Amino acid sequence: MEPINLLPNMQRHGIDIYVMTNSDPHQSEYMPDHWKGIEKLTGFRGEVATVIITDKEARLWTDSRFFISGAKQLEGTGYQLMKMGIDIDAISWLDQKIKEMQSATQRQDIRVGGDLRVIFGALRERINTDIDLMDEVWADRPSLPKNKVELYDDAYNGEPAQSKIARILEKTRHQPILLSALDEIAWTLNLRGTDIPCTPVFVSYLLLSDTEKTLYIDSDKLNPEVINYLKALGVSNKPYEEAPFEIGTPSSGNPIPLMKALKNVIELKGTRAAMLKDGIVMTRFYRWLEEQLKEASSKPITELDCVQKIIDLRKEQPLYREESFPAIVAWNEHGAMPHYENSVETNVAIKGDGILLIDTGGQYLDGTTDITRTVCLGEVSNEMKRDYTLVLKGHIRLAQAVFPAGTRGDQLDALARYDLWRDGKTYLHGTSHGVGHYLGVHEGPQSVRMQHNPQPLLSGMIISNEPAIYIADGYGIRHENCVLCKPFEPKAESIQCRTYNKDEFGEFMHFETLTLCYFDTHGLVMELLTDEEVDWINKYHRKVYETLAPNLAEEEREWLKVKCQTISK
Repeated sequence: MEPINLLPNMQRHGIDIYVMTNSDPHQSEYMPDHWKGIEKLTGFRGEVATVIITDKEARLWTDSRFFISGAKQLEGTGYQLMKMGIDIDAISWLDQKIKEMQSATQRQDIRVGGDLRVIFGALRERINTDIDLMDEVWADRPSLPKNKVELYDDAYNGEPAQSKIARILEKTRHQPILLSALDEIAWTLNLRGTDIPCTPVFVSYLLLSDTEKTLYIDSDKLNPEVINYLKALGVSNKPYEEAPFEIGTPSSGNPIPLMKALKNVIELKGTRAAMLKDGIVMTRFYRWLEEQLKEASSKPITELDCVQKIIDLRKEQPLYREESFPAIVAWNEHGAMPHYENSVETNVAIKGDGILLIDTGGQYLDGTTDITRTVCLGEVSNEMKRDYTLVLKGHIRLAQAVFPAGTRGDQLDALARYDLWRDGKTYLHGTSHGVGHYLGVHEGPQSVRMQHNPQPLLSGMIISNEPAIYIADGYGIRHENCVLCKPFEPKAESIQCRTYNKDEFGEFMHFETLTLCYFDTHGLVMELLTDEEVDWINKYHRKVYETLAPNLAEEEREWLKVKCQTISK
């Protein structure tokens, strides 16, 4: 694409440096097209991006998931890719440029422009000229979505909105709070929408206080049923543009992310049902893929064929609504990009020997799923098999973790990386993210990653378990399940010395694996596995088969039985 030149507009407004972030006013992971200014400006399509433009240079910062794809997308645009965690960070670079300009021009008032609606944190503090230049250069800029808001039945959410609002005000000590995160608003009101791809939310703000409860939203988005529902809650509605930003979040912090992360009984029941449906989908998909590859000489199967097949199979399941994120189907070197983007331009046939990585998820009314499997097709190298095995060992170590109540995710992260580290390898993204309930597939405050996160892992939290390895221009391997954090009750025979005593040692936690899909055991180097790891694989595969089999046709059951057969060293 031909990049847009902002310099004339910067000069017209007397702006020395212009800053953009890939964000909307609600800090959404996926955004309406209206806010995708960086993609329009540069052609970069990654979810994380900061752009800084001066009169002499333009740079774009992104994280490790988009290093490879980002470099390709920025070719010929004049934007230099900056690697977060490796290169100088955006704020330090901006401060450096400000000082250089002050010295060169003998001016202290260097004008740093940016749209303050979508710039947050320390970067926001550097902006002294609030302006959205994209409004001037983006002639056909999409308007904000006007899709209708939907009621989300209590049968799925497990707690009425009235109760949630009361709990929120209690936790904020009855101080006013203005909610801007769209998943928090949807969760609080038990409403859903279709304004953003892959996440069932609606563009709005929500003000909560003892004296006022107001939803700031385009009134065209509300049908009579929703209006009456909001009135019953005591919630009025006003135009989106009138949200009172000066109220903000109470100093004690926003309690909603943690409240939302602790799934209730109904949400957990629904999530297990969604995982069952997704297990059926993935079983049918991999069986279909295996059959198609046997006949690929007549019509090769491509990455995009796989994307569409998974969507079609999910559509057959009750309560399915949409993908929970754009599926990643990555053959060989495409798998080396953690967030490879499937497209007509990049699409390739799956043929010959290699490794196929598929990361996909679904939004069902009763839950959200996220699963990655890597399968070995044809002959693969010993190095590939070794990496495949080391990543699965890390997955198993985290899945088996038992830890004291109060443990943080960063205290567990080394479990997933240990075997890779011993091989001098690692991956740069986090090991786990929180998973929402018919909301964002990525949510906080919980995570498992190397970086410090003060939030302990608590009972009721659902996180992913996804260690990985990426070999540039070669392949990628990732094994991902969703797991539930819950109290640990050891079996009597596992205690060798004395009776487990909570009063003496405190409470412990562990994970229950929720995802139901076999692992491809053909890629394993059995000598690298311990007896305990082999036992974990066999027990997991028994659970997968016994849970899914009653819901499959006979030929599907027989196929899955082979995939889940017992392995031994």
